[in-house]
Amino acid sequence: REMFRSYFTVAAIALAATSTIGVGAAVVEKSLRGRNADTVASANKHQHRVLQEEEEFTFLIADIQYEDGFTATSRKLQGNSGNKNPNRPERTMNVQDAEGMIYEIEAGSGDTAGTSSGSTVTLPDNAFMTPGTNKINLNGGGLKKKTKKEKKEKRDLQEDDSSTELRRHLTAIGTKTVVAVRVIASGGAYNWTDEAGLSDDVFGTNGDAYNLKTGFEGCSHNQLIINPGGGGYSDINNGVTTINVDVNATSGNHGNMANAVTAAIKAKFGVNDPTQIADHWLYCLPSGVTTSIAYAYANHWMSVYSNEWCNYPSSQMHELGHNFGFDHSNEGTQDYGDVSGMMGSSYSEDEGPMMCFNAAKSWQTGWFNEKRVNMNIGGSEATDNCLETDITGQADYVAVDTTQTILVKMNRASSLGRDLFLMYNKKTGVNSGTAEGGNTVMVVEAGAEGTGYAESWLMGKLGAGQSQTFAGYLGDDRDLVITVLSIGDTAQVTIEFDGLCTNTIAPTPSPCENPNQKQVSVQIATDTYPAETSWTLKKVGSCAGQADLNLSSPTYSTSNAVQAAFEQCVDKGQYEFTITDAYGDGMCCSYGAGSFQVFYGDRDVFEGQSSGDFGASFTGNFGECDVPASPPPTPAPVNSTPPPTPAPVNPPTSLPTTEPTNPPSPLPTNPPSPNPTAEPTNPPPTNAPTNPPTPLPSSPPSPAPTNPPVAVAAVDKYICTKNAPLPATICADGSLAGGSCSTANAPDGCGNGGKVCWWSSCPGDGGGPPPTPTPPPPSPPTGGCPVCAATGGPCCGTCVDG
Repeated sequence: REMFRSYFTVAAIALAATSTIGVGAAVVEKSLRGRNADTVASANKHQHRVLQEEEEFTFLIADIQYEDGFTATSRKLQGNSGNKNPNRPERTMNVQDAEGMIYEIEAGSGDTAGTSSGSTVTLPDNAFMTPGTNKINLNGGGLKKKTKKEKKEKRDLQEDDSSTELRRHLTAIGTKTVVAVRVIASGGAYNWTDEAGLSDDVFGTNGDAYNLKTGFEGCSHNQLIINPGGGGYSDINNGVTTINVDVNATSGNHGNMANAVTAAIKAKFGVNDPTQIADHWLYCLPSGVTTSIAYAYANHWMSVYSNEWCNYPSSQMHELGHNFGFDHSNEGTQDYGDVSGMMGSSYSEDEGPMMCFNAAKSWQTGWFNEKRVNMNIGGSEATDNCLETDITGQADYVAVDTTQTILVKMNRASSLGRDLFLMYNKKTGVNSGTAEGGNTVMVVEAGAEGTGYAESWLMGKLGAGQSQTFAGYLGDDRDLVITVLSIGDTAQVTIEFDGLCTNTIAPTPSPCENPNQKQVSVQIATDTYPAETSWTLKKVGSCAGQADLNLSSPTYSTSNAVQAAFEQCVDKGQYEFTITDAYGDGMCCSYGAGSFQVFYGDRDVFEGQSSGDFGASFTGNFGECDVPASPPPTPAPVNSTPPPTPAPVNPPTSLPTTEPTNPPSPLPTNPPSPNPTAEPTNPPPTNAPTNPPTPLPSSPPSPAPTNPPVAVAAVDKYICTKNAPLPATICADGSLAGGSCSTANAPDGCGNGGKVCWWSSCPGDGGGPPPTPTPPPPSPPTGGCPVCAATGGPCCGTCVDG
């Protein structure tokens, strides 16, 4: 027994008293390479003999992420989808020995199907360590389970139902301690931040707004608390420590390096297992050691990251999600494709995206056990075959509100397929950054009864008035139909099996009393610099009955927060929305995780385009005409000069009159002037429009003050920007007058965000150049007043809006 163990852990044992260690697998390589065939065969015999003594191992599934996608300012973590690359597996099978060393099982070398991650197994008798690696070859055999257990479907690799395995499950409820490890290796080191910076990005110990701690605590509504671990150990500071290992930082060496880190932790802190210090450990490896970005072991305590990915909250929550037993969220054939929650793709963003988990994962968390409905489809209970209810979004969870329903499961026998799970993916609060299906009812499919390790697949995103049918849900001719009646603060939903509902819920009435109008709602989540964000909404096109519209945003002043929605009923028609960032870097992702949404009625008109990652601006159109527009009829003339008689009523006199009695107006008669005169009087008549008053001065202003201005003291003004602005810009736009910056011309002068506080001494009149004198209004043309496009009549004063 000890001979076999030495091949795996001799390095850890030999160097247990030091803070840097060699690699167990490297020792195995040394034991098997460079010897003659008889020696190698003898070594393998020793391994085989010990394996026959049934040494116990813990079986572990590792889920792996790769960097596949990009946005304008961030990178995405994704799975190995489509054409599978054998060098980039989505998951690997592994075993952990009694010393805590983890070894990958060579793919295809034996049977691991149906084995639960975290369960106790023994290896087949003829398994051996592959020379030159830290991998085990099962040699065609299968893993032996310690106890007899019910087999699950191979495709799910799901958690076992037995009480033994459930006790092993690391639940996502309660207080969990975490330690992050900065790994320093030979030829490479984690170098993204120092210990204080890493602690801030994981726990927010220095003011970081969104991180592993705030993310999980927000989504769980404080049912899962994340605290820094390692209190009482002098070399663990605010949940972070630095470990040195004598391992080469070369590509593919991550397994050896992780084992070396585990052994070094045990030796350095004098423990038998890292979980004696903290519940979960984040290993932050040097760049390039793993071809993946991050991976974690399901139902375990360890997650592993490539350098900076240890700092991003979405990758932290994704990997600890695996530790808690959550598998990936997929869509169609795309692994990680369901990006409505954290078990889909992750992003290289320091402050987002702020989102939680889909319906299947949320059911698994246990956070909403008192606010969920389990429909046993085809059963005899009242809610088994018909459910008519309001669904509350996760972000609006209120513990004491016993009327809320947040999750629904549509259960069926596992032999008929996976179960369906439903939730209202309300895009607000802790879920304001959801990257897909915001403010829709989302339906996903998952196995394992919603309690264990199983992948999920997105099946539907339903808006108000939409429905989805799952034909033959129980394997016969009876259908399951999900209908969304309305969406607002909650989603009104009917779930009906075999036509057994009475549809007693009345849809929520439209917020607009006029049936020819729809409500436009603009919802903004700001970044660190909210004042840079503004938007406009205006009418475009020429839909019949659509009134002019030109709306603009309020001034936003609260950073990194969901703002109150702007809502207004508008005529049904065509509109153009433009959102602008004054600095030109969008609302995401270097300085927070801002986003926007525009709803026209119940429809998210820019779904998939509203992440805030738009640079200087984003413009999009929406809406449609109910009926084709037609030009309005010409209004009847009021008090206009009658047109010349086209032909005399009686025969003309022998000679016509020299000129008409009433000469026609020189202005066009279509449209007619409301109160024309033959030509304008001079000065303009007193009945020129008096409401609103003419904004222009009646006479040109003086080009300079009559008396010289009194000298006043200069004013210091400050402005936060990333690059040095001109002094005139600071004086004109500076908003931090009076020395509000902590340190002028210093990166920390504006607080978090990385912008610099710039200073200038400005004129005492409040800053900025004096206003340019307004020129006098032009004299009206002598040939008649110009026509105002807005009214169609003459305008002898000031023309407003055209």
